[in-house]
Amino acid sequence: MSGATSQSVLHIHSDEGPGILRRDRTPAPARDTEHLNRLLRELQTTLELEPLLELFHARLKSWQRVAGMIYLPPGGRKALRIGQRASHQCAYELLLHEQPLGEIVFLQRRAFEEKEIAALEEALALLVYPLRNALLYLEALDRAHRDPLTGIGNRAAMEEALQREISLARRHGDSLSIVLFDIDRFKQINDTWGHACGDQALRAFAEVARAQVRTSDHLYRYGGEEFLLLLRNTRLQGALRLAERIRRHMERTPLNCGGHEIHVTTSAGVAELLDDEDADALIERADRALYEAKHRGRNLVVSAQE
Repeated sequence: MSGATSQSVLHIHSDEGPGILRRDRTPAPARDTEHLNRLLRELQTTLELEPLLELFHARLKSWQRVAGMIYLPPGGRKALRIGQRASHQCAYELLLHEQPLGEIVFLQRRAFEEKEIAALEEALALLVYPLRNALLYLEALDRAHRDPLTGIGNRAAMEEALQREISLARRHGDSLSIVLFDIDRFKQINDTWGHACGDQALRAFAEVARAQVRTSDHLYRYGGEEFLLLLRNTRLQGALRLAERIRRHMERTPLNCGGHEIHVTTSAGVAELLDDEDADALIERADRALYEAKHRGRNLVVSAQE
């Protein structure tokens, strides 16, 4: 079905079953046109996805009965839920120039009337281009915060996440731990087997670590051959057990370098956030524990409290 232009396409299904949105309907009433004009101006004020959708929902609520909204982004990203739950749904799949923009589900406590569906469709026609721009902006941010070799977050992403998680832990009284990993004798790996093998070792560690952690845990490439694992709601002992599990799996994972099978090991320092401790102090304690693990002979996990 047509959207803001002939290139915009929205596929619709609702409580009444699947259908096709047509643009050859009666023009919006003057009152709706006033709201739509204001909506169009406000949608141009932000490039951030969640604020854009919150603004869109708030403006709809000012003249429609929409209780809540669910947005399912393309590419399997986490769904965004705004407003309240309700039993009646009207869902739209959005396409622009054949590019999927995800799906939006509107929620109401009463069945959608024809005039309400028409108003939602008018509003969605205004949303598609700002939504496309917000998704492009989000993709650009992802690239800027992602390590191209391993596919995990980079140091900039880690610094933002750590500050945010420390603030959340303080606010809710939760525990927070980090693990600082380092691939043992990484320079020797590069010098002996070449940088391609060193890159393989970095990717292998990222894959091993990601296979062991929860979805709420986050792994970052801290720099060079160092990685930082951020563990929400995790006390020191739990972080130590996880670090040890990753260490064991890594030493048991062979790498094929130029036809030779080699085993790469890692050392780790673990620290739990203390009262009134900032991010730099937390990382410094984990780094000292990592240094101690190296000093003791490598392929070892050491607690910052030892």
